[in-house]
Amino acid sequence: MALLAIEGERSGYELAKAVENAIGHIWSPARSGLYACLPRLAKFGLARVRRSDKPRYGISPAGRAALEAWFERVEPGARETVFLKLFLGGLTTDEVLLRHLAQFRKDVETRLAGYRAIERTNSNRGHDWYHRHLLVLGIESAERELSWADRIERALRRGPR
Repeated sequence: MALLAIEGERSGYELAKAVENAIGHIWSPARSGLYACLPRLAKFGLARVRRSDKPRYGISPAGRAALEAWFERVEPGARETVFLKLFLGGLTTDEVLLRHLAQFRKDVETRLAGYRAIERTNSNRGHDWYHRHLLVLGIESAERELSWADRIERALRRGPR
C-alpha cells in the first residue's frame, strides 16, 4: 500500500520496476508476490483497480487509512519494521517516527544490557573465548545502533536541510 501511496496509480509491472529502482540494491521482492498481492488489496478494498490494456492499481481511502494505522502502531521488538517505516517516512509525520525510534532505542538498550550481563560472566577461556567474539559483535552492533538512533532523532527534530 505504501508503494501505491508513493507512486500513485500504476500497473503491477510499473510498481515492480519502482521497487527495483528504489530499494533493489537491498531487497527485491518476487514479482509474482507483488502481482498476487495487488488483486487481494483490491478485493479487500485497500486498493482500487482501473482496467485498461492492463490493470492499474491505486490506493483507496480505506487503504490510506490502513497505512496510517500501520504507521501509528509502535511494536516492541519490531526492528525491521522500524527501518521500513523510516524508509517510508515521507508518508507519515516526524513525531510518529520519533515514537518508533524511542521504542527501537528501548529495545536496543535492553539487548545491550543483556549482553553486558553475559560479558561479566564470560571468563574468556575455553569455550567462553569463542563465545566472546560473538558477544563483542553483539555489543558493538548495539552500540552502533544506539549511535545511529541518536543521529536519526537529531535529524528528525532538525528537519531536512
